[in-house]
Amino acid sequence: MKFRGLIAGTLFSTLILIGSCQKPLSTHVDTRSQTRPSGLPEFHQRGGLPNFFQKVKEGRDVKVAYFGGSITEAGDGWRSMTFNWLRINYPHTPFTEINATIGGTGSNLGVFRMDHDILEQKPDLVFVEFAVNDFGRSSHQINQSMEGIIRKIWKANPNTDICFVYTLAENVLQEIQDGHYQATAQTMEKIADKYQIPSIHMGVEVARLAKEGKLVFTGKPEENPGKIVFTTDKTHPLSKSGHPIYASVVRKYLTEMEEMIGEKPHGLPTPLIADNWETSQLISLSELPPSAHWQKLPADHEVVKAFSKSMPSIYQPTTPNAILRIKFKGTTLGFYDVIGPKSGILEVTLDGVKKEVQRFDQFCHYYRRSSYFLDGLSDSVHEVTVRVPRTGFDKAAILQKRNIKIDDPSRYAENGWYLSNLLLVGNLLSLQWD
Repeated sequence: MKFRGLIAGTLFSTLILIGSCQKPLSTHVDTRSQTRPSGLPEFHQRGGLPNFFQKVKEGRDVKVAYFGGSITEAGDGWRSMTFNWLRINYPHTPFTEINATIGGTGSNLGVFRMDHDILEQKPDLVFVEFAVNDFGRSSHQINQSMEGIIRKIWKANPNTDICFVYTLAENVLQEIQDGHYQATAQTMEKIADKYQIPSIHMGVEVARLAKEGKLVFTGKPEENPGKIVFTTDKTHPLSKSGHPIYASVVRKYLTEMEEMIGEKPHGLPTPLIADNWETSQLISLSELPPSAHWQKLPADHEVVKAFSKSMPSIYQPTTPNAILRIKFKGTTLGFYDVIGPKSGILEVTLDGVKKEVQRFDQFCHYYRRSSYFLDGLSDSVHEVTVRVPRTGFDKAAILQKRNIKIDDPSRYAENGWYLSNLLLVGNLLSLQWD
């Protein structure tokens, strides 16, 4: 589908009308890829989505999960556009959407969230989108978490289909225009090829339009008449003009993949890397005995109300003497927490070595889910203690990096910690707080 001459407001309605003419379904197997005029493929079919389309053809209940960061989380974005397209294009199939997105997080947190946020709901198709938020991680780190995600899904249900989708930010635009996927997508492609998972790069079409002068990647719509303005912040597509491009690309290749149908369980080959995170665990603190130094936040607390869906329990140290002690055998320990105006500094001691960890950054004028990891450890026994000393520091200077001013100092006066779960690759030996 071409975008020459299309205005943003008609883009998605046009793709729905075109998409309503369905192709006949068949059992044809095709591993084709689709290449844009630039020479860069935006689609690799590989094993397709046979189980998903088999259920769609039969009109059975189908659950579609969207797993990614803020680009996929957007309320009026490609996620809702493609899900609505499915409902319109296949009106006899009851669809349920699973929105398992968290802005600002990558696959390294995602792999730990799998069981609670996705697998418990038994999806039939999982879109996985982490190419932007995994930026800066090494290929090995991406392999650990992304391969762990695949193997977790197929261990839970080998008939669940997976589709990788790649987005882009302005920092990789030139690379794509030069005919190369960004580093994160290149790494994910090797995993997709290993497991024969279809992949769609939504950013190739954006890069093409920008190169032809028809799209301004970052700008203000009112200052660029006659052109598509993709984003105003270098990353997040505008709902009226950016997300419809993403949605149309996904829709186009979903239509192509409907030719491949059938109940085809996915096997698990030998892992690409032996230390992938398929054994990752999300560990609850709810079994710990009551402590005078820790409290479970009440249901009416502002942080609990904001995140109760993905974080049923959130804990907070009540004194500077509060200590969390963890002993485990494994390679990675993480903390799934909430950071924001009242979060502060942690004192973390790993195997006798102490360091300060700041759980406050330039975005902490609001609360958001986050994570912190101790990784790359030897696969042996480790001991960790965490204390929250409530040490004061210059939050105003940190926020000033984004020109945010503190207008209500009381919102930032506390220097605490909001902890939900532990994230572990390995075996927990002991856990206590005092």
